[in-house]
Amino acid sequence: MNRKVLIIGYGSSGQRYFEIIKKNYPNYNLKVFSRFHKKNNFFLKKFSEIALFDPDIVFFCNPSTKRLNFLNLIKKTKNIFFEKPLSSNYYDAQKILMFTKNKQNILVGYNLRFLNILNFVKKNLIKYVGKVYSFNCESGYYLPNWRKKNYLNSVSAQKKLGGGAILEMSHELDYIHWIFGNKYMSKIFYLNTKNLKIDVEDNVKIIFNFKNKVLGSLSLDFLSYKKKRFITINGSKGTLKVNLINNDLKLFTKKSKNWKKIDFKKNSISSTYKELVKYFFYEKIHYTKKNISTINDSIVILRNIKDMHKQNK
Repeated sequence: MNRKVLIIGYGSSGQRYFEIIKKNYPNYNLKVFSRFHKKNNFFLKKFSEIALFDPDIVFFCNPSTKRLNFLNLIKKTKNIFFEKPLSSNYYDAQKILMFTKNKQNILVGYNLRFLNILNFVKKNLIKYVGKVYSFNCESGYYLPNWRKKNYLNSVSAQKKLGGGAILEMSHELDYIHWIFGNKYMSKIFYLNTKNLKIDVEDNVKIIFNFKNKVLGSLSLDFLSYKKKRFITINGSKGTLKVNLINNDLKLFTKKSKNWKKIDFKKNSISSTYKELVKYFFYEKIHYTKKNISTINDSIVILRNIKDMHKQNK
């Protein structure tokens, strides 16, 4: 099948999906819209060229503040992928929701839902932890090491492009919602330390009080010299440590003398991008719709972020 695929934006995520599609779907007619890159058969640089190409599938990999500008050019496109976050704010996300209501296939790129360790935790949480009492989630990485090619010019570092730790690291908010639910009161604290010379927050703490009596905390930052990404979950049966960098699970129970390692079928974060594309291209693999991040899930995340900001003022 010679489907026409357009990638809008050619930053790190655009390049990633370009390589996946080019390698694994060589029969697809693949184009990239970018005003700043190569002059070859893959690249489009004018808005008029998008309408002429008339894509069947669009990947939005451009800054989340710029996406509304393209919607009128892809009115007939039925399959749309949004790299996370869906939008930079709740109100623009509502406009995107209205635009996509009659579309055939919409997906948001929260790829960690395809990570086996998180699927295993979600499925077996009660078995290992029992009734959940609390969790602590942390994700941090020093931005100049993360965005190695001039981090100051990256989306992450710029408010006008929808940057900042909250949106750029919203994977954690997504999987917290996925595992624990999205009914909670929250309080957010965030700062720009000025250490990185950027105009967005680089240090964030969020406290959750869930309707189901679970307390939680989330720490996000662009400041950690040693990369970290983990969640610790406490419950009536024990404590579960989930390390997404080392890709391992450890359990400590009432009767334990030491942490016990839990075995599961592992995959890598890098492999989840390919699985996400396979799902989006209707190769449904072993995931069900309830495991996939929808546009409505993203709306909830952005609404809750909006409410958190409102409370902080």
